[in-house]
Amino acid sequence: MSVEEASSTQNSVPMETAEGTGDSVVNGESSNTGVLSRIHQLLEGSHGNNAEEAVKSCKAIAASVLTAPIPINVIDSIHYLTNLIVQTCPIRGISIIDDLLTRCSTPGVLTSLHSDLVQLCLAAKLLSPALKHLDQDITAISPHEDMDVRFVLQYYYYGGLLYASLRKFTRALHFLEICLSVPSQQTTSAIQVVAYQKMVLISVLTGQQLNIKMPSLHTNIPNICRLYTNLLQVAADKDVDKFAATVAQMTPYLEKHNNLGLAKQALDRMKQNDVKKFRTMYVSLKLSKMAQHLKISVEQVENILRKMILSGDIAAQICKKEDMVWFINDNEKFDDAEAIDELKQAFITSMSSYNKAKELNKTLSQNPKLINRVMESESRKDNIPSSSCWDFPAHGKSKKFVSLLE
Repeated sequence: MSVEEASSTQNSVPMETAEGTGDSVVNGESSNTGVLSRIHQLLEGSHGNNAEEAVKSCKAIAASVLTAPIPINVIDSIHYLTNLIVQTCPIRGISIIDDLLTRCSTPGVLTSLHSDLVQLCLAAKLLSPALKHLDQDITAISPHEDMDVRFVLQYYYYGGLLYASLRKFTRALHFLEICLSVPSQQTTSAIQVVAYQKMVLISVLTGQQLNIKMPSLHTNIPNICRLYTNLLQVAADKDVDKFAATVAQMTPYLEKHNNLGLAKQALDRMKQNDVKKFRTMYVSLKLSKMAQHLKISVEQVENILRKMILSGDIAAQICKKEDMVWFINDNEKFDDAEAIDELKQAFITSMSSYNKAKELNKTLSQNPKLINRVMESESRKDNIPSSSCWDFPAHGKSKKFVSLLE
């Protein structure tokens, strides 16, 4: 089914009542128990018509919600629907959740429905509906529902995958780092383990240092993912041959974890970084000499250069007849109107984030539970690590607060 067909099918669903249940739904406050029970029962059967009935029921009760907060029974229904259709027809649930979040959620406030939306968009390979929500920086978690930490981890993990698929690797690393920094239950979360694996490969791909401040409970994740940690250490040596050999040895594990594509991209990026080194030393260079230095064929050098030129990584001209490449000095300029507007927008975003952090800082400094915890800690004369301290200048005197998250 195409995107257009799915949209037209969904638009034909009646919204007044939950079809086949007899329950009317007004503003999400009526008795949707029958609808919820029916959707739950559909999970036990086959897909097909059951999925169609679940989509109609969820669309009806979601359309009945007119204002925030979203009722718990509606949220549970959406979760059931996501589990039912994510493997078969994920596109059918995207518009339902997107419309509900657009109408009844506050920008910057995370709900459990956000993770469902991103998961369905990834499964359907339709990324734009989730992207407009992911681009909103999260500053709070919804207080109106029983928000399980699993939904927070899923949101940032799936969000990292979505940005990585769009090759927005800096944003992807940001999301995966938050996923690893979230304190979860008493044991290490499997979501955080796979997030670490993805983050290692993306950090190698982008050439960025992997520096994660994990809660003390999760510091064993690098040991659990020993192969990926070793791969990261090999990449730090910037030895392409050694990295390629390590990737070849890890191929069965990379295929099992669906990470082989990222590993190959990281290997290609390391080769491209080696090519960039020639740009700083030569104005022109024979392709055969470059291939000799890189220990690859001339055809491979040409392919690497062509990809880098098309992606804008370097400015160069290739003359295959003369077996030469000329590097062009293409310095970036930031004095045009577009660059200035982008700088202004970044400044506005930074100031907004600063003001929100300042407000949160003041609220936390007045939290009785936090203050009692600090007083107990000081009475025991515990050593307070600087990485887990909060400084609150609002009290006139700097005080150290032990993080409740560790």
